[in-house]
Amino acid sequence: MTRLLIFHPTVAPYRVDFFNDLNASFRTQVCLKYWNLRDQSFDYQKIYDRFSFRPVYLKELFHVWGRSVYGGYWNQLNLVQPDLVLTDEFGMSTAEVLLHRFLKRKHYRVVTLCDDSHDMVANKHEFSWLHRMARRLMAPHVDEIIVVAPEVEAWYREHFGKGFCFSILQEDEAFRKRLRKLLGRSRELQERYRLEGKKVFLFVGRLVALKNVKTLIRAFAHLRQKENVLVIVGDGPEMGSLMHLAESMNLSVRFTGRLEGDALQVWYNLADVFVLPSLQEAFGAVVNEALLAGCYALVSERAGASCLIQEGVNGFTFDPMEEQELVALMNEVRTLPAQYGEDGLKVNRMLFSYRECMKRLVNHLQGMTHE
Repeated sequence: MTRLLIFHPTVAPYRVDFFNDLNASFRTQVCLKYWNLRDQSFDYQKIYDRFSFRPVYLKELFHVWGRSVYGGYWNQLNLVQPDLVLTDEFGMSTAEVLLHRFLKRKHYRVVTLCDDSHDMVANKHEFSWLHRMARRLMAPHVDEIIVVAPEVEAWYREHFGKGFCFSILQEDEAFRKRLRKLLGRSRELQERYRLEGKKVFLFVGRLVALKNVKTLIRAFAHLRQKENVLVIVGDGPEMGSLMHLAESMNLSVRFTGRLEGDALQVWYNLADVFVLPSLQEAFGAVVNEALLAGCYALVSERAGASCLIQEGVNGFTFDPMEEQELVALMNEVRTLPAQYGEDGLKVNRMLFSYRECMKRLVNHLQGMTHE
């Protein structure tokens, strides 16, 4: 059986299915840097309990230029003797693995996960110049790059002759099963906040400038407030100014603060339309979650998750700099009918399934080790 060694910072909740299925498909060892996400903390024990594997945690050696440096890469490479190594982006783990393969004259294949959106690579809107330089140095030397959108795959193939698309997705039925269990709680919230008969627009994310939530609030101001409500789930440095903006305009906007797990998913059940207006967004896993819950989605064309949208079918994409375009789309999408299944959930609006994509990826990775 193919031996797979994975180096990753940590496992986000929307990546659990992905790592579990890699563990089931290969003889897998997962090595992580830290217990929780650095930019936001989850109740991680609940996430850890969903793992079908038990990760090894690398040792933090020291800090330099505001970054942590970890050791143990070569020890794991020597111990596992992998056929395939999966790394994260074009960072230290990828550099360590490539150097080990070169100096030790090994023949394992190196694959890296890369979450860049098409806007980031094609228009040079990366989060940092360092990332751009690292990509130029390392991309030619890895054997495959797993990217999140077809447009990004095409860009990498044009520039580096490699690229395989696997979007950040959750397993459909498992996610919807969790939503189904929460229908009672969702109905309680609907009654408590008097949402019956109203169109519920939903945003989920960090409240920072790049998420462009001010534009969303200003666009929402053009809708009839008695017939619509905007729910903003998240926290961050812009919380105060966003609340002040909504209050000053006397808008029907509800701020929930940061939510996760069941507390977040009850809102997916209640929402009719999900909006992601980001100015910069590598992917946006929340779009997949909202579509699985049956929401229509309005997604910034700069977000990688725009690849999940078929115009007019499960939502629309838009220019996040054009407020009036967003106003028009919010007015249009609010007229689209909600559809419910016999189980009480809204109909799944994802146009392809996680299982289909995962099977294709596993076959591709297995084929690489037999070339």
